[in-house]
Amino acid sequence: MSTILCLWRSTVAAMLSCMLAILAPQALGQNVWIENDIIELPAPEPPDMIVVDPLYDGPAIGIESQTDLESLDLGRRLNLLTQAERAPFRLFANYAPRQSVRDSSESLSANSTGGQIGAPLRIYSDGIWLATASFKTTELSTNAVLPQSGIQIPDRLWDIRTGMFFSRKLRNGWTVGGLLNFGSASDEPYNSVDELTLTSIGFINIPARDQDTWDISFFYSPTAQFRFPIPGLAYHWRPSDQFQAQIGLPASVVYTPNESFVFRARYTPLTDVLVEMRQAIDRDWGFFARYQITNENYFLVGRSDRDLLFTQFEQQVVAGINFNFENGFSVDLSAGYLFDRRFFLDTDFDLNSPDQIKVESGAIFAAQLIWNL
Repeated sequence: MSTILCLWRSTVAAMLSCMLAILAPQALGQNVWIENDIIELPAPEPPDMIVVDPLYDGPAIGIESQTDLESLDLGRRLNLLTQAERAPFRLFANYAPRQSVRDSSESLSANSTGGQIGAPLRIYSDGIWLATASFKTTELSTNAVLPQSGIQIPDRLWDIRTGMFFSRKLRNGWTVGGLLNFGSASDEPYNSVDELTLTSIGFINIPARDQDTWDISFFYSPTAQFRFPIPGLAYHWRPSDQFQAQIGLPASVVYTPNESFVFRARYTPLTDVLVEMRQAIDRDWGFFARYQITNENYFLVGRSDRDLLFTQFEQQVVAGINFNFENGFSVDLSAGYLFDRRFFLDTDFDLNSPDQIKVESGAIFAAQLIWNL
């Protein structure tokens, strides 16, 4: 892990130097400054708040003026999100029934509930401001303790966030933007400054040939798998309306052969993996299937080291049905299989951490209510 971190630190320094060299002439020449933004990066399923996924072009967002949408090129930024991820209002809940903790007489069950709300503050001919807020709470029913530190698994975890997103298209055709997201991820949120978290994202899309772009980005969050800014560089290849691929990091593929079917896959270091298929049967319902690796990180109150993160890691395979109703409401119902479930405490993201418990595989059930404009 230390070797990987050293390599990433070297890459970060080089990438940030390149980004500064690219941004400086634009800012000076056009008096442009990059504001911060709202949206959250790929997070556990269901995702927190609006998730910026620079890999996926989905259906158009609900903005009345299609002219404004095209001039903003939002189809390449905000339309990267699934319908649920882009919804201005969403409530969700999931439940994992009790399973045994390996090498222990204890067992563990988990249930989560959460919601999000988001709204555009201003829409310009060449930019947009968005505001969002979200929360998620997870209840862990167990008496298990971590083997090395002796810390008991928390009864409840919270992730509460608010933020701002800004995107602007420059006169030379480039699109720049960023995100600033503030909140607390902890067993006792906002207990002190040690439980606060700040997420920041920046991106630049540089037109290439036809509809293709070079996508440059960076991401930083103290609760991320890497505890320093992570650069991204990818070529976004769009040979047709049915297929696109982001070649680089993050990496993705999206295939939409018709209006009723979509397949997408993405990878973001270190372990964020998503493979999903959605099929609409008619306007009222459809079905979906998904494989995903998720992890959630929290700052526990009273930890011995300020850098210690409590991590919930798992892999899941789920299938479900989507029902669409009037006035933009829809419901997703799904069931699936959880495996490779781990809870651990470490200063680095280490799946082999000695201070961890492993939970047996089992079922998961989920539901969410979505409202789109």
